[in-house]
Amino acid sequence: MNKVDVLALGTCYVDTNLSDYPFSENGIAANTELVGGAYKIEAGGSAVNFCKLLGSLGLRTAFVGIAGTDPNGDSLVTALEASGIDPFLVREEGLLTNISFNMTSPSGNHIMLVAGTANEALNPQTALPKLEEALAEARQLYLGGCFKLKKLAPAFGDIAAMAERHGVAIIVDHGRVPEAADEAMRDAVKGLVKKAAYYLPSRKEFCQLWGVTNIEEGLRLLATEAPQLRVVVKDGADGAHYWDGAAARRVPAPRIEKVAVATGAGDSFNAGLMHALAHDFPFEEAVAYGCVIAAAKIADKPLPESAV
Repeated sequence: MNKVDVLALGTCYVDTNLSDYPFSENGIAANTELVGGAYKIEAGGSAVNFCKLLGSLGLRTAFVGIAGTDPNGDSLVTALEASGIDPFLVREEGLLTNISFNMTSPSGNHIMLVAGTANEALNPQTALPKLEEALAEARQLYLGGCFKLKKLAPAFGDIAAMAERHGVAIIVDHGRVPEAADEAMRDAVKGLVKKAAYYLPSRKEFCQLWGVTNIEEGLRLLATEAPQLRVVVKDGADGAHYWDGAAARRVPAPRIEKVAVATGAGDSFNAGLMHALAHDFPFEEAVAYGCVIAAAKIADKPLPESAV
């Protein structure tokens, strides 16, 4: 049996995605009915989206998460399999599988509504046995949306040790840093990052977590505190930044005419980067390929051919 190229651990949703939804910059007013057009229902969540993009680029992926035994949980399993992702889902009775409604306006504004109780129940007792099972077949472990994994955070060190025992490299994109995140949660995420092989935050997330005023300051800090770590900081239309061993470098992003899909750019960048690295591209070229994939995603254009 061939190894899974990337195993992801994180939150998951049954997503309903609506594009060109007719709301204004002010959002949707109360007591208002808006009628949209086409929509798509699929598996979602940062880690899942990363897996889907990797799969479309030719890599084999798997996902560890949690869902209820409700019909939406069944739909989630079906959607994961339809996306080419091997599901390692914990299914617990009494939980409501998380759902998400993602609406993008013609001008690129975005509204997200989420509901459900399953993701909050992802804890060491439920996740670690399933993760141990899946890691035996994996090459890399991706953790996305770490601040949403509140109950799992105390076990981040155990997860890192488990991955090391299996010879599995860790990739971290912790996502948004909530203002309410306490020092214990921040320290847990920082500790996980320092044990990773790759760290892929956005500019704002990076500066918030590490308490730095600019990207270069943070890159210098981590080059000292975690010298094995390859850090790439995503910077929207300004491309991405990384440390080359002596200085900060920036790779520009392709220009796009219109934002058609306001979500998923970061996950798409991560997928493009890791796909290129899996095929031995020089690091700067891999970062550039990540920028190309992210641009295609938010412009809702066909993905370019594989980097291979």
